[in-house]
Amino acid sequence: MSGGTVGAEQKEGQMNEEPNVSSHIYGGLTTIMRLLVFASIAVGILLLARIILVFFGSLKTVPGYDQVVAITDSIIGPLKSIAPVKTPYEGIFDIAATGALLVALALEFTFQSVQNYFQRQSVRAGTARPADTSTAASGLPKIEDDLVKK
Repeated sequence: MSGGTVGAEQKEGQMNEEPNVSSHIYGGLTTIMRLLVFASIAVGILLLARIILVFFGSLKTVPGYDQVVAITDSIIGPLKSIAPVKTPYEGIFDIAATGALLVALALEFTFQSVQNYFQRQSVRAGTARPADTSTAASGLPKIEDDLVKK
C-alpha cells in the first residue's frame, strides 16, 4: 500500500513539474521571438531613414548619412539590381530599399504572430491546474455564489 502512495505522489510531482518546464520553454521562445520583432523593427527604421535621406539629394550633408547608407547597403544587397528612380529633389527613390522595407514589415508581422502564439502557449502551460482549486485556495468567492445570493 505504501508503494502505491509513493508512486502516486511521484506521478503527481512529475505532472506539476511538466507544465512549469513547458512554460519556461515557451517563455524562452517568446523572448527570442520578441528580440526578432525588435530587430526587424530596427531594420525597418534604418531602411525608412535611408529612403528618406536618398529621396532628397540635399540631405547628403546630414551627419550620419554615409553610415545609414553603408549599413543598409548590406541589407538591400539582393535587391540592388532594381534601378532607382530620379526625383525632382536631386535625389533618388530607392525601390530596392522600399522592397526591403516591405520584406522587413512582413517579417515583423510574422514574428509578432509567432510570438503571440508562444506567449499563449506559455500561459496555458503555466495554468494547467483546474480553475476551481485556484479560487477556493485564494478565498475569493465564485461567480455562482454571487448569483445564488441574488
